Amino acid sequence: MNELTVINHNGQFVIDSREVARMTEVRHSDLLEKIQGYVKTLDSSENGNFRSLDFFIPSTYTVEGNAKVYPCYLLTRKGCDMVANKMTGEKGVLFTAAYVTKFEEMESAIKTGSKLLPEVKQKEIEARYNNSLVRKANVLLKIANSPEVNPRYRQILQAQASAIVAGKPLLPLPEVEQKTYSAEEIGKMLGISANMVGRLAKKHNLKTEQYGKWYHDKSPYSPKEVESFRYYESVIPELEKLLKQ
Repeated sequence: MNELTVINHNGQFVIDSREVARMTEVRHSDLLEKIQGYVKTLDSSENGNFRSLDFFIPSTYTVEGNAKVYPCYLLTRKGCDMVANKMTGEKGVLFTAAYVTKFEEMESAIKTGSKLLPEVKQKEIEARYNNSLVRKANVLLKIANSPEVNPRYRQILQAQASAIVAGKPLLPLPEVEQKTYSAEEIGKMLGISANMVGRLAKKHNLKTEQYGKWYHDKSPYSPKEVESFRYYESVIPELEKLLKQ
């Protein structure tokens, strides 16, 4: 059996019911059912001397890749005592030994000012932070999986979700399609003809991937397709330099 992990919940040391289920080798759902029975009995006690929250604190958790929230309980030392008292055999003995030892270590740390407490608190903070990242990523993935979302935006959302969880980009973002302009449009911006734009671009080797793209367009004079070059806005400063020479 692995060692139990004790966490600090609002100044009170507790153990997650998932940890208890793991250590005692029972299904978590079965343990939850038993705890819910204990809670019901405690809260319905006629003398009112017992509060279920002193034993079992309701909580939730999420699983990576799943937006669903699942129930669990945080067991105080009293809660662990109650669960252990219902167990028999080796598993119950080992569980009792483990949680008693761990709680005593925590109590000793308080008295001696040990560095153990800050370490436990730090682990708790890190766990909560990681859970918050998973929840954020799941929200993005839920939006991305909506049928109304454009495939391009879906890819962006999926990339952002993976980056949130991993702490670094894992999936590529879609390429941004730059706006292109015809030679005539570039000419109007510069106050020159489309033919002048074409001549300057050809002479100075500006018809490259850096300044635009080649397209196949239908010829205005025939049913055939012709290859034409459309320019990015980045070509304008280059042409302005050439016009000043």
